Amino acid sequence: MSEETFHYIELVPPRALTPFVRCLWRMRGVPDLGAPPDPIIPDGCAELVVNLGDAFVRHSHDGSHRQPLRLIAGQITRAVTVQPSGVIDLWGVRFHPWGAGPFLGFSGAELRDCLTSLAEVAVPLERELSMIADESSESARFDTICGHLTRQLGRARGVDSRVPTLIAVIEAVREPFTVRGLARYAGLGVRRVQALFRDEVGLSPKQLHRIHRYQRALAIHRAEPRLTWSAIASRAGYHDHSHLNHDSRDIVGRTPAELLGASSKFTEAFLSDEKP
Repeated sequence: MSEETFHYIELVPPRALTPFVRCLWRMRGVPDLGAPPDPIIPDGCAELVVNLGDAFVRHSHDGSHRQPLRLIAGQITRAVTVQPSGVIDLWGVRFHPWGAGPFLGFSGAELRDCLTSLAEVAVPLERELSMIADESSESARFDTICGHLTRQLGRARGVDSRVPTLIAVIEAVREPFTVRGLARYAGLGVRRVQALFRDEVGLSPKQLHRIHRYQRALAIHRAEPRLTWSAIASRAGYHDHSHLNHDSRDIVGRTPAELLGASSKFTEAFLSDEKP
């Protein structure tokens, strides 16, 4: 997919949504249908996606499946591989790591590593978002989506204020990380911290730390492509280059060099914008 046929932008949500929503995003394009499927890399955030174009196909170990046009992509621990079947015309809502479960009224762990029809999670919201294609302009669609999301706030439960603070600690950590150390920082027991992450985030603290460390390594390479992978591994918080490669193969099925050497604009849209 060339830059001329692919467009991706991120949009700032209204202030009322910011406790739950990191950004809205818009993606349009005409793909090369003969190109290999694109991996979506875990970034520690769940997504709500409204597809106004042709369905995507997800490829997994148990075969290929057409994705719902309105779906929730829960937290993922490994890359998922998807492929467009035609025109790309997507609106997305990227939640904060803690945002999707409280906003939609479920435990984050329920949808871990799942891509689920929005109709199975939030029927009124699914019904409302199914009609945005009728809007006459991009700005009207943005306003309508934000309006429906704002009304959903009345059905949302509150976010435990400790969770964003704990996640900020995880995102900043470069040295060896332990859940016990995180619990000590918060003045909580280890089991309480694990339960908070299970229910609010859908990932364990260790899983979230692993995802951020890997995304940090990719961000460092994009910012400073002349650095060796050994230097990148050290700066990102890995023991060494082989440790980074081991994590990358487990998360994506290839080394970071192989991933970035073949990545498409679609894959790059879901790489973290975290500052290296």
